[in-house]
Amino acid sequence: MKKNRKNLALLLLAASLLAGCAGQSNSQSSQSNQAKSEKKEESKASSKSAAKSAASSAVSSTKSSSSRASSKSAASSSQRADANRMGTLTSQLRVKLPGMLLPAADGLGQGSSNLNIRYTSSSSQNVVYYSVGNSPLALNDSRIASEKPYAVLTENKNVADASSLINYQEPKTGLPAVKIAGNVTGTEEGAAGSTYLQFNQGQWSFVVRASNVQGQKPLPTAQKLLALYQQYGLPDTAAKSSVQVDVGESLGSLNTVITWAKGSSVYQLKAHSTETAFKMLKSLN
Repeated sequence: MKKNRKNLALLLLAASLLAGCAGQSNSQSSQSNQAKSEKKEESKASSKSAAKSAASSAVSSTKSSSSRASSKSAASSSQRADANRMGTLTSQLRVKLPGMLLPAADGLGQGSSNLNIRYTSSSSQNVVYYSVGNSPLALNDSRIASEKPYAVLTENKNVADASSLINYQEPKTGLPAVKIAGNVTGTEEGAAGSTYLQFNQGQWSFVVRASNVQGQKPLPTAQKLLALYQQYGLPDTAAKSSVQVDVGESLGSLNTVITWAKGSSVYQLKAHSTETAFKMLKSLN
């Protein structure tokens, strides 16, 4: 009898232990399931956050691209407007001055939108003045006369002796030689407080004048002049022609003077910037 009671007690204890283990197992399983559920929720939240971030980035990128495209479009439109102004004024000039060679490019780095042009004409000479004003004005508007021209193009018609206007300089001998660049050398001489540096290329003579009083040196300007000639070239000429440059550029100074012959006419372009002059002549037609 005692033995049966002891066995019963052992069975009850075993059952109790099994129930405790099962409860613990169930509790651990519940905790595990809860953890898994929380991880799933975190994963979903993270996915939603990433999706929102990607969408926001895409919208921002689209806006940025749209802004850049808009800026490029505006700049392109402005450039077309500037080019159209030169084209429009030149077309009007061709009607007023038939047969005269005219540049298609204004040669400016800025200010093209306010480009203004006036001209004078006679039986022996046409003169075209290019300037930049405070606002765009009609061709030959009387107010343009008060603006300083940055370039002046002159056509002398029916010239019997082109050399009298061109001032071509034959290569000098017996003077100190100066290397300009590459295999191009020139000669240098001083006179009347100035230093003159000359070199020749084909039908053209190039002379740069520097002021000794102002401490100017002709070589840097001569090197720039040669580089521009090699880059842009110069008009075809019917006679030996010339380029003369005074060192120093300023608005209205017209320190660059290029003179050449075309048929029975002698053309001359004066400009405040040597580069502007070459750009304009490159587009001459």
